[in-house]
Amino acid sequence: MFWTIAVVLTLVTIAIATYPLMRKERKLDSANAYDMTIYKSQLQEIEGDVERGLIDEAEAEAARAEVARRLIGAQDALEKESETDRKTSDAPASVSQFEGGKSNLRFAVVAIALVIPLLSLGLYFTLGSPDLPAQPLQARLSKPPENQSLTELVASAEMKLAANPDDLEGWKRMAPVYARMRRTDDAIKAYRNILRLEGESVEALSDLGEVLVIKNAGVVNDEARELFQRANLLDATAPKPRFFLAIALGQSGETQDAIEKWQALVADSAEGAPWIPFAKEQIAALKKRDASGSTTEGEQAPPPLAGPSKEDVDNAAELTAEDRQQMIEGMVSNLADRLNSEGGTADEWVRLIRAELVLNRPDMAAKTVTRALDALQSDVDGLEKVKAAARSLGVSIDQ
Repeated sequence: MFWTIAVVLTLVTIAIATYPLMRKERKLDSANAYDMTIYKSQLQEIEGDVERGLIDEAEAEAARAEVARRLIGAQDALEKESETDRKTSDAPASVSQFEGGKSNLRFAVVAIALVIPLLSLGLYFTLGSPDLPAQPLQARLSKPPENQSLTELVASAEMKLAANPDDLEGWKRMAPVYARMRRTDDAIKAYRNILRLEGESVEALSDLGEVLVIKNAGVVNDEARELFQRANLLDATAPKPRFFLAIALGQSGETQDAIEKWQALVADSAEGAPWIPFAKEQIAALKKRDASGSTTEGEQAPPPLAGPSKEDVDNAAELTAEDRQQMIEGMVSNLADRLNSEGGTADEWVRLIRAELVLNRPDMAAKTVTRALDALQSDVDGLEKVKAAARSLGVSIDQ
C-alpha cells in the first residue's frame, strides 16, 4: 500500500513539473494589437458619453479624431510587424532553431522524469525506514501506557470515553490533563461530566469554575462565581473558592468585602502558600482604590481589578491531593491559633468547627465548641449561634 501511494505521488509530481514544458506555445498578442483593442473601446466610450450628455458634439468630434489617428497608427504598425514575422519564419535558420528548441524540451522532460523518482528513492532509503512495519492507529493506542507518547495517551483515553461516556474515573483523569494542555473547552466538558456523574463536590465545582475563569481571560463571570459560592457552602475553608470569590468581589467593585476576604484568606493560609503574594498585591490595590474615595453620582466607577495571571492560577491549581490536605490543615491551624490567642466572632468559631469536621476530627470540633462558648460568655447572640451550629453539625455540647 505504501509503495502504491508513493508511486502515484511521484507520477503526479512529475506530471506537474513537466506540464509547462510539454504544452504548445501560445502566441501572445503584440503590443500594437492590444493598443488597437483599447482605441476601439475608447471610441465606444465616446459615443456613450455623448448619449449620456457628458460631452457635447464638438468635444466628441475632437476626441474621435484623436483616437482614430492613434488607431490608424497602431494598425499600420501591426501590419509592419506581421510582415516582419512572415519574413523571419521563412528563414532556414528558424527551422533549425525551432527543432533545437524542441530537442531541448524533450531532454528537460526526460531529465525531470528520471531525477525526481531517483532523488526521492535516495532520500527515503537514506533517511526513512523501509523495513519498519506498519503501525495502525489502533495498534499504537494499544501499546502499554509507558510506551505511549502524551498524544497517544490522550487519544487512547478519548476513545474509551467516547465508547463509555459514563466513565467517571476516565473524566477525572482527563479533566486536569485538558486544563494543563490549555484545552479549556474539553476541560469544561470533562468537569461537567464529573458533576453529572458524581454530584457536587468542592473540588469539582472549584475546578470547573477555575477553567471558566481561564477561558474568560481571568474574569470571574456569573457562572463561575455561582460555582465558587456553591463550593464555599460545602466547605467554607477550601482555599480555591475563597481565592476566586475574593477576585470576583474586587472585579465587581465591592472593595471592602474583597479586602476582608483577601485578609481572611491570608490569615488562614499556611506560610509560603503560593497564592499569598497575589493576595497581598490585591489587598494593596484595593486599599489604594478605596483611599481615593467612593465615586459620586455621575462619576465613572473605577475599573475592576484584574484577574489572576496564568502563573497565579497555575500555583493554585497544581497542588496534589496531599498538598491540598496539608494546605487546609495549615489554614485550620492558623485560624485556631488566632482565635485561641486573640479571640474572634461567633462566625469565625463556627467556621473553625466546620473545618475540624471537614478534616474528620470530631473530637477537636467538640473541644473547639467548648473553647468558643468560654470565649463568648459576654456575647449572648454569639453563644446561641455557636450552639445552634454545633447542634446542626451533630457536635456534642458540654455546657
